[in-house]
Amino acid sequence: MKTHRRRGGRRWLYAVAAVVIIAVYGCWAWNRTLPPLEPLSAIAQLQVQSPASKLAWPSVGESAVGVVDSSILETHGVQTPLPTASTAKLITALAVLHQKPLTLGQQGPTITLTASDVALYTSYANQEGSVVQVAAGEQISEYQMLEALLLPSANNMADSLAVWAFGSLRAYSDFANTYVKQLGLTNTHIGSDASGLAPTTTSTASDLVRLGELAMQQPVLAQIVGQPTASGIPMVGTVKNVNFLLGTDNIVGIKTGNSNEVGGVFVSAARTTVNGKPVTIITALSNAATLFEALKYSLPLIQSAQTNFTAVSVVKAGAVIGHYHQPWGGTLTAIADKSIATHIWNSTAISPVIHLQSVSTRASVSQVIGSITIPKPAIGDTQAIAVKLQIPPTKPTIWWRLLHPLE
Repeated sequence: MKTHRRRGGRRWLYAVAAVVIIAVYGCWAWNRTLPPLEPLSAIAQLQVQSPASKLAWPSVGESAVGVVDSSILETHGVQTPLPTASTAKLITALAVLHQKPLTLGQQGPTITLTASDVALYTSYANQEGSVVQVAAGEQISEYQMLEALLLPSANNMADSLAVWAFGSLRAYSDFANTYVKQLGLTNTHIGSDASGLAPTTTSTASDLVRLGELAMQQPVLAQIVGQPTASGIPMVGTVKNVNFLLGTDNIVGIKTGNSNEVGGVFVSAARTTVNGKPVTIITALSNAATLFEALKYSLPLIQSAQTNFTAVSVVKAGAVIGHYHQPWGGTLTAIADKSIATHIWNSTAISPVIHLQSVSTRASVSQVIGSITIPKPAIGDTQAIAVKLQIPPTKPTIWWRLLHPLE
């Protein structure tokens, strides 16, 4: 009898324990925080393509077009390294400013010219090269030498400035050849002088475009090449910019060149406004018959480049961006919170970057769960919009919670 009672008591205790365990488990299962929902997928491709470029390519030489602060670069003709003529002075100016930096408004060190500088003047004058008169003992600032180098394209000033900054033309050449490679100008070589009169300094139109972009991103150089004249130059007073297209069609630079070996060369910078943002376009034309021809054929190319942008819609508000799978059933849709549009260079495409985050099962439709970012070569500042849920997550049933303790 006692044994029977003990067994009955144990059964009752087991039953109570089972009920308690089930109750505790059920309470835990109902209230436990579920793991976040992970993105099932993003849309396979979100790419926007612009129409083909409509550029008025010159019928002579080799040419290229680029846009400052972008990866845009288009070329025409075989890109063969050719003598640069005086566009080499852009390399000289960048190298000197790397070695002897200036900021806007500074004249820089005062340089005393010597008999060696007079000899350079005489040598270039005898070769009928572009020169600015100098005298032994003359004092001139670094900024004034850059003006004489870039506006009237004085060959003697190029060599004098390079020798002042680097000690010798050989030292300048060694530095500049390493420097241009570091800048990504892999088809550019600096030869025996800093002026470009010697045909040993060579480059391609595509490298000249990149060189022009670098020059226009250097505030001192951008200021100088945009000046029609410069005054106060010792010995000569006022010098004129040989770029006679300056000011035409918003042209703000950069450098002309001509020699017997390559004919005419012109690297231009022109402004336009795209998507409400100022944009600087760089063109280069090399191996025209004459300098006049180089400028003549560059003008239609510049004009066509200024309009070679297209407004594109990247994504519409409410567009499906991705999905989330709910383990208890159903799929959540991620959508673009707003529409986004931009402008891109014709013949290019942009692939917006989609980022989807893990989502809490308690997320609301107003909660940001990701983003869409427009990268370059879109024009203007980097743009981004939010991604949100179309509907909030549903709640699993108690039976699903009880049967899926590990999910």
